Amino acid sequence: MPDLSICMVSLNCWNVIRMCLDSLQTSDSTITYEVIVVDNASTDDTPQLVKQHYPYVRIIQNTRNVGFTKATNQAIEQSSGRYILWLNTDTILYPDSLSKLCQFLDQHPSVGIVGPKVLNPDGTFQPQCKRGMPTPLASLSYLLKLDRLFPNVPAFGQYLLTYISESQTNQVDAVSGCCLMARREVWNDIGSLDEDFFGFGEDLEWCVRAKKAGWDVWYYPESVIFHLKGQGGAHSKPYHKIWGIHQAMWLFYRKYLMIEYHPLVTVMVWLGIWSKLGITSIYTWLRRNVFQIS
Repeated sequence: MPDLSICMVSLNCWNVIRMCLDSLQTSDSTITYEVIVVDNASTDDTPQLVKQHYPYVRIIQNTRNVGFTKATNQAIEQSSGRYILWLNTDTILYPDSLSKLCQFLDQHPSVGIVGPKVLNPDGTFQPQCKRGMPTPLASLSYLLKLDRLFPNVPAFGQYLLTYISESQTNQVDAVSGCCLMARREVWNDIGSLDEDFFGFGEDLEWCVRAKKAGWDVWYYPESVIFHLKGQGGAHSKPYHKIWGIHQAMWLFYRKYLMIEYHPLVTVMVWLGIWSKLGITSIYTWLRRNVFQIS
């Protein structure tokens, strides 16, 4: 049984998955791992090229795009490691990125899920790697950028936890699914990812479900990765991505938050989410078809 099962989902991403797998091959040899890639019907020969260049990777090929969530479940169901890692294909690792996360779990038995510090290619911080609950106030503050104007005010910075330093190890509500490590016991305890979430928001939902079951979720910035973001996967189909993001907002609110709020607040949340979907779709169409911006 390996220390770690690395579960990845591919969709037209050969240009980035090869960089990810190359960085993985330089990983600290103190941990053993297996790599399982579930391909969602790529048309750029990703699975064939992975087989050719990385024969140690186990490939599962779907005949259609079943979504990130279902494909991740497929990978985990076939895995055997004592720890499970969701890893995006557009990530690049340091040699000790994964061993540090494993060590953190080894040293903290109450922690069920841990995530690293995530950086953009230029070295700037991706704040989505440590998150709080997206309550209506937190979501509105994020939308209106009040969290940037008043980053040290918890009421405004609740979603991206802007009042917690990016260098501070801290307990959080959720970490990013681009690199999320969990004990296998969490999977056995709370079950698979919720497949109602096609490909966005499943990380937040699974982390919150784990916390409700008594597991701790931690952000651990001693482990660092790069996330290229916007290349391959759902990003190759922008309108699917836009729909998935807004669908996930509503699903999460309905599942975890709606019971806590007055029906009038729920109506306002519903209108806000679907209005934003329409505006974002129109803006994306104009960028791609009128201004020719990809």
